Amino acid sequence: MKAIVDTIEQDTWMVRGWKIKFILSDKLLHQAKLLSRVDHWYDDPIVADTYIEKMAVCFNSIQQFHHTFGLLPQVGDRLYNEESGVIVQDRSIDGGLKHITFRVSI
Repeated sequence: MKAIVDTIEQDTWMVRGWKIKFILSDKLLHQAKLLSRVDHWYDDPIVADTYIEKMAVCFNSIQQFHHTFGLLPQVGDRLYNEESGVIVQDRSIDGGLKHITFRVSI
């Protein structure tokens, strides 16, 4: 299992041939640290699963947004729920590898 301080990605997270990835902001990583009950919080499988599930919901939100509007969320857009969702803090695009990485925050 990958640590949540790394890029969170799944092989199936694709939009029109582009791989979608997520990076957690410092605020989200701090929140994850507080949830963990182990010394190496970044390797805690329970916390990692929680955030991977959240990012899966975010990916579904990105897919639906793209399906509806024909483009991807921009910096400042909220993913999955206007009240409790994460916000796109930054977005980077690697055209050579066809990867789009969203840094998300609370």
